[in-house]
Parts: sequence; C-alpha cells; structure tokens
Amino acid sequence: MVYSQIIKDSILGKPRYVKEYVLFLNNSGPYTFLKSDSEYGHAIIMTPKNLRESMRSSWFETDFCRYTNNETYYDKNRNITKEIWYYESGEIVDDYNYTYDSVGRKINENSGNKHAARNIQYFYEGASNKLKFVKYSLKWKDEPTKTYFGNRETYTPFTITKYDSVSKTDSIFTVTDFIRKKVGENSYQDAKDSIFRKKLTRVNLYDENFQIKESKYFDHKTDYNNKKLFQSGFTKFEYDSLGRTTKETQIRDDKYHYFILEENGKYREELKDGEYPSVSSVEYEFDKNGNIIKKTRIYQGSITNQAQFVLDKNQIQKLYYIDSWGKKNEELVPNNVLFKYKYDQHNNWIECIKNVNGQDLYLWKREIKYY
Repeated sequence: MVYSQIIKDSILGKPRYVKEYVLFLNNSGPYTFLKSDSEYGHAIIMTPKNLRESMRSSWFETDFCRYTNNETYYDKNRNITKEIWYYESGEIVDDYNYTYDSVGRKINENSGNKHAARNIQYFYEGASNKLKFVKYSLKWKDEPTKTYFGNRETYTPFTITKYDSVSKTDSIFTVTDFIRKKVGENSYQDAKDSIFRKKLTRVNLYDENFQIKESKYFDHKTDYNNKKLFQSGFTKFEYDSLGRTTKETQIRDDKYHYFILEENGKYREELKDGEYPSVSSVEYEFDKNGNIIKKTRIYQGSITNQAQFVLDKNQIQKLYYIDSWGKKNEELVPNNVLFKYKYDQHNNWIECIKNVNGQDLYLWKREIKYY
C-alpha cells in the first residue's frame, strides 16, 4: 500500500557492462545467521532479483551488509542479456543468458552452474506482453533432462470483484478449480476439480476518501474438506492528508477465524481457540518530495527496528538505525551510518563506503562501461 520509495541506487545513462562486488573492511563480514550459511546469507532464495534486493535493502536500510559479486551485460535497450553471480571464492553461483524478441519480450533464459543446467522458454498471448505458457527444462549432472510445461494463468487465476456501495466494501473472489483430494486415511494432496468455483480471497473496507481502511485476507486451501475459508490476515491502514500510507497494522486475536458458505450465499463465522494474539505495524514518514525518510517496525508495542534517512541530491547520505534484537527499550540507541560516494563522469557512483559509528566497515564497488 506504500507507493513512495526509499531512495536506493540507480545507474544513469546507457550501461553496457556492470561489475559490482563488496569488500569487507576492518575485520567486518557479511551478515549471516548460522555458521554454516554462505556469504549470501541464511536460507536466501538465490535468484538475481532476490539477491539484488537483499543487498540493496541491507546496504541502505540497516547497519549491516549482505554480499554481492556479479557481472551484468546490457543491450542498447537496457535489457539484461547476461549475468554471472559469484561466491567470494570466485566459484560461480549461477550463469544466466537471456534472449529477447523484436519488441523486447524475454523469450529464452539459459542458466546453470557446475551442478545443473536450466532452460526456460516464454510464450506470450499474441503480440501482447501477457505471458501465456512457460516451458522449463532442468538437467542435473549425470541425470537425464526433465521438461515441464506450465500455463501461467494457473498462477494468476481469474478474479472477480464485487463492490457494495452501502458498506463501502470490495469482495474479491478467485475463480479456481483447486481442491484437496483425500489419499488414504489421513493424507491429502492438491488436485484439480472438473468445476471452477468462486472462492473469497479478500475483503477491503474503504474510508470516505475511497482509500482502503481495512483488509481481511482469506485462504481457501487450508481446509482439507474444501468447505471452509480461513482468515489468514487482518490489516488496518492510516493515511496522511496527501493520501500516503503512514501506518500499516496487522492484527491477530486469540481465535482462529473460519468462514462457511451457507445456502443463502452468506458466510457463517466459526471461531476456535488457540491462536497467538499479536499486533505488528510499520510506520512511515515522508519528506516534502514524497520520499520515505523514516520507517519504524513495531511488534507488541515495542520497536523492533527503525531506519531514519538523511537525503541529499536524491541519495541517502546518512542513516540512523535501531535494532532491538537482544536489547531492552532503554538501551535502544541508534547506530550512525554514513555513506561516502565516489562518482564517474556519468554521475553514477562507482564506490560507496559504509561507515558505521565512525568506522569504515564495507566498500561497494561498481565498474561501469557504457555504449
């Protein structure tokens, strides 16, 4: 619901090649959870999109640092044609090659490492950008190739929205053939029915300015008997005078909420004890240009972490960061993070030092070649 962004980084001009990596200074290291974690972190999904976001978020929104080490090649339309990701040792994580058609749609993706090779072909609906089918092939070392086909509409099902002007609510339904099928005495598996049915997935309640005030989320896959909906989430939203989200609050009480569709088309609520009550929220503050300058996460009334940004010329220059892990409220003192940039002739930064509490700890370097 928050449409403003935290300024992070971008590359101006027409890049042809970018090599980026991070160096750890003064006995620092990448943020990990377990000793057995790789330098990229704990249980992280090792895809380029996820690795980039993980690095940028940790760099600009925390006092620690993830790891990055990659080479990326672009065509003249700024499409990525090739990227190689490395471990700190130099071993390849994955090597990706992409092909696009004449209108810029990605039609083929080859990737792999020393363990496996993958190929994905993308098929679109006519001349549109709507992805229709995907053909996925996977070959592990010393094993035959396995090929799978997927209809993307399976993953983006048809939805129906019903608005009630009296209650100012949107009811959003998914039209699906998903069911749970019983296998044996106490086992179930996902299956496809011969009939598509409407399943309620979300209800939005609007305020007088037609902004979402409350949202309730429902899961139809939880009930093995295909009869109940489970309320999986309840979120409240608050806004400022410009319509920007200033607070999102997720609420759970001590009940499990189930909803059963009656013959008259209405849902009957069924409550069960056992849920753990909790209230968590995220609060946002903005500058005059609409950039987020402060983000605070709160759980059960106490701050879990907070990031406050000082911006200059559309970049983050300073960060005041609080993390409550293992600390009492009276011990919460922000760490002072300073970012020191070095630029090339295209006004893109090619070096950024992250200084925490007066000590240079991390160096992010980028080598950029242009068309």
